[in-house]
Amino acid sequence: MIMLALTATGACQAQAITLLNCGASYHYAAPPKRTLVYTNPATENMLALGLESAIYGVVGYQPADDTAPSPYTQNANLRVLSVTAPLSAEVVLQAQPDMVYSNSFYWFYSSETASRQQLTHWGIGTYLSDDECPGQYHHRNNNISFGSIFNELRNIGRLYAIAPRAEALITRIQQQRHLLAQQGQALRGQRMLWWYSGTKTPYVAGCCGAPDMLTREVGGQNIFADNAERWPTVSWEVIAVRDPDVLVLGDLPRGGPGDSAREKIHFLEHYPATAAMRAVRHQRYIILPGADLDPSARSVFALQRLVNAFLLLTKKTEP
Repeated sequence: MIMLALTATGACQAQAITLLNCGASYHYAAPPKRTLVYTNPATENMLALGLESAIYGVVGYQPADDTAPSPYTQNANLRVLSVTAPLSAEVVLQAQPDMVYSNSFYWFYSSETASRQQLTHWGIGTYLSDDECPGQYHHRNNNISFGSIFNELRNIGRLYAIAPRAEALITRIQQQRHLLAQQGQALRGQRMLWWYSGTKTPYVAGCCGAPDMLTREVGGQNIFADNAERWPTVSWEVIAVRDPDVLVLGDLPRGGPGDSAREKIHFLEHYPATAAMRAVRHQRYIILPGADLDPSARSVFALQRLVNAFLLLTKKTEP
């Protein structure tokens, strides 16, 4: 649980706060006005909270590559500073941000860019999504949930002095979420494989990430929920033995082997170890844009796409 302490030493300090983030305290003297936003989930959260005017530039998200933009991103006017790589220390300093908000552990702790400690030393505020604090490749002790997304939205709302707006957003998401859980009853008990990328040794959804969260929301079963990595690599032979009922395919724009949904389907239907799987033989595919596979305010729209796609599959297989 993130803790918040308000520091108020007069009118000029009324909006100064201290957040406990990733086990350390960070002080923010005033709501940021010039934010660098790293990766799509952080971008979605800022836009969902109505903070577009506080965004100087985004890194790690290209609207043109998003095959199904959320209502938050589809009409946003974003300055894209880099699509795939973190900014160097020199570029960050040239941008003169007062805040860097990241959903990427790597981009705060990479040799390619300024560390979080360096940014703090320069007087630039930082915030890292709490679910990312352990790093991408560490085993997880807790699952991402809508509750953890709401905690982050609340803290960003407090940081930017828009707490009531954050609560209103959370209420709307909760209402949508409960409605979709009812509509998604047909998915209850369905055994699902989430395939992110790669063909030789595919990356699939393990426990604790957004795909596992979405699976649990509809009462389904993620067939690799027993793996403590967020995106473990597994063999096709193991996947074939577990023989999922449904294949959820990430549609990624990167252009690598097995990135696009089209390439994934072609591979599944021609590779001997997968072609005989029930989900492949009956073409039980659900395609979601890659940006849906990370947790953020956008996740409720990912849930909506998951439910609607499965209901469409069900109608196709009815006699």
